[in-house]
Amino acid sequence: MPPILGIAEVVLNVRDLPKMKAFYQQVLGFSLVSEGNYEDPPNPNAGPTITFLQIQPTSTPLGQNGHPVLLALIDSARHAAAKVRFQALKTEHSTLNHLAFEIPPETYPAHLNRLTELGLNPVEAEFKNMQAKAIFFRDPEDNSIEFICHHPSST
Repeated sequence: MPPILGIAEVVLNVRDLPKMKAFYQQVLGFSLVSEGNYEDPPNPNAGPTITFLQIQPTSTPLGQNGHPVLLALIDSARHAAAKVRFQALKTEHSTLNHLAFEIPPETYPAHLNRLTELGLNPVEAEFKNMQAKAIFFRDPEDNSIEFICHHPSST
């Protein structure tokens, strides 16, 4: 089987693009890569319908040529391609279970404290069979987010 090098991007359909963009920049520290407006008909005075945020640079061939690991946020009510596709699903709720981001183990307490201070009600979990522990919290549109790190199991 040919290898998979990693995740290139994760795409979320959102209802409030400015609010979700601010959350992922301020809470997770993702940086803006680009934005665009792809409405049909075109509306040059409207805000973006898609925003690309950098999760992490990568040394893969794609990453070396200007495509880091991305989180794309799409206003599916306005973005032409997404609008058609997701209206066909006839659902107002995401089918996403959760997004998981690996964090360095030594930063776990700092992440937990910061999320608590931000009022995001983090919930901790331990996965002994995978030697990992995690913090779960929710974004403004109720998507579940996980910060996970290596944690040797106590036997």
